[in-house]
Amino acid sequence: MSVRDILVEMKDASEFAVSLAYAALMYQDKELADEVLGLESELDELRYNLFKMTIVAGRSPKEADELAALLDIGIAVDEISDAMADLVRLVLRGFPVHPALSWMLYTAEDIIGLVRVEESSPLISMRGKELYDPTNIAGCEVLALKKKKRWIFDIPPDLEVEAGDLILLEGTRESIETARALAKGENRKVIVPESPIEKVDEASKTIAERLNSMRSLAELATYLAYASLLYNNPSMASEVRRIEEELDELEETLYMEAMTELLPKSKPEELYPILRAASASERLGDAACRMALIVERGTAAHPVMEAVVEESEDTVARVLLKEDSEVLGRRIGDLNLEETTGMWIIAIKRGVRWIYAPKDEEILREGDILVLTGPKEGLDDALEKLGGELLEE
Repeated sequence: MSVRDILVEMKDASEFAVSLAYAALMYQDKELADEVLGLESELDELRYNLFKMTIVAGRSPKEADELAALLDIGIAVDEISDAMADLVRLVLRGFPVHPALSWMLYTAEDIIGLVRVEESSPLISMRGKELYDPTNIAGCEVLALKKKKRWIFDIPPDLEVEAGDLILLEGTRESIETARALAKGENRKVIVPESPIEKVDEASKTIAERLNSMRSLAELATYLAYASLLYNNPSMASEVRRIEEELDELEETLYMEAMTELLPKSKPEELYPILRAASASERLGDAACRMALIVERGTAAHPVMEAVVEESEDTVARVLLKEDSEVLGRRIGDLNLEETTGMWIIAIKRGVRWIYAPKDEEILREGDILVLTGPKEGLDDALEKLGGELLEE
């Protein structure tokens, strides 16, 4: 594999591990937890290969300094995979689920699900191009497929589904459960999961919102960190640093709220996974910041690194939607923002909550802070179309 191939693979696998780890914690799913540990091993191997290629490429003190950036990337990715592995070990060790985690799962608009295709499933022999049509998988979006111990993130159009394959899906709770029944060969009727049976107090709901915001922010920071590296983009790198600082503040706030509001009426073993989940998100922010710092400090690029980096005119901007914006109450998908301006919305901050990678169905509201990315020349048109205020650092 080339250095670029290794970094792209590391990017996909680490982002994938983050999604799986949080899903495993919320659903107490041991199969998902095992998959995260498997991805940790894959990332360790990729990091080792990256280190090997870096050492071989260095022939002088000057080159060693330039190649240190690659080693920093490997260390950061290792920190991401270790944080997620530590998180899922809570599942494998059987820690109890606090109502805050149950509420976080119950109120999520979209969740992650892992289904195993069995012999009697109608999904057998379905091709890759058909998998990407949500109507064939109970309305779910296919994120990846595992075949013979190998995860495939970009499924070839002609690849056929076989018994024993694992499919990672994103969708509503109802669609995930229906897809799970479909993979088993059961009736395709919609299955509606039961709501949490425990009474969830306001303090637990607040903690759940903070955890969800930290998870979304950590995913956003990871995405922007990789993008800043692959496109040598200082504005993206700067946004990662700002997000890392916000994660630090959220972690401190969550710890204080958990200690004062939840501890008096919760068992310590119930609170432990909540605190570890918050810590894992903060660790992701630190790792993303390590990668982004390479771009911010303008380290000279070795030819090996130049093969990875592509020059880009893309930028990142934050836009506040005010009460007079004409887009309030409208769906993102109806704006045609990317088609008309080249900019697209990668995240929304709504109060204390962050929404990473919002869907086309997401309705924009007054006070939303939109994180946009795209070509610099499209920013003015996007601001005019959104009717928002550009927020400076």
